[in-house]
Amino acid sequence: MKTEHEIVLETKDLNFYYGKKLAVKNITMQFPKNMVIALIGPSGCGKTTLLRCFNRMHDLYKGIKYEGEVLFHNENILTKETDATQLREQIGMVFQKPTPFPMSISENIAYGLSLKGIKNKTEQKDRIEKALKEAALWDEVHDRLDKNANGLSGGQQQRLVIARALAVEPSVILFDEPTSALDPISTSKIEELISELKSTVSIIIVTHNMQQAARISDKTAFLYLGELIEYNITDKIFTTPDNELTERYVTGRFG
Repeated sequence: MKTEHEIVLETKDLNFYYGKKLAVKNITMQFPKNMVIALIGPSGCGKTTLLRCFNRMHDLYKGIKYEGEVLFHNENILTKETDATQLREQIGMVFQKPTPFPMSISENIAYGLSLKGIKNKTEQKDRIEKALKEAALWDEVHDRLDKNANGLSGGQQQRLVIARALAVEPSVILFDEPTSALDPISTSKIEELISELKSTVSIIIVTHNMQQAARISDKTAFLYLGELIEYNITDKIFTTPDNELTERYVTGRFG
């Protein structure tokens, strides 16, 4: 399907193995810039496995293997030359369970800035404020930046983690079921935030929640047993999908 959007990330014939198990099979797809792309499918279908290929998160474990290409701004990130730490600054990740570091709110955000070599206190302060504002958290925490981040609610912790990712100015943020551990009000705040963030970053989100995918994504990919079954504009996937498997999944007649 042709798109006028610039492509920020692309996979070509991507296979991924855990040991001998082929977990992601021959996936070729493009992720346009400044869009929210949802990855949906039943548990164990390869959504999170695919997501973690995009910033080489799998490299933290032994016995894994990639085949094919993952192109980020047209450069294949699966080569030995790729610096995985720098890559993860450019392609940030937010996990299912909020993961603030056991330090103050401001130190959480300054941590990534220091790693990136931004150590000037004034610049750090400005960037911390900017990131917290972008993550819609500043108004709630500006008067307790030196307090431990673990004192925040679950929803606030997740927005802090998003602010931490935003502070280093990534091109892409990967979200792995970012609201599954949150209450409905916090979920709605994160969804609102994701919709606003796409003007500055490209977003790929794994979600079990079909209503969430329908609400916030521009395009949706349906995966099953490690394969990409269908990928299209979200509205089409949910109303007139081309594949019968997709239709059965989105209408709840699956399994």
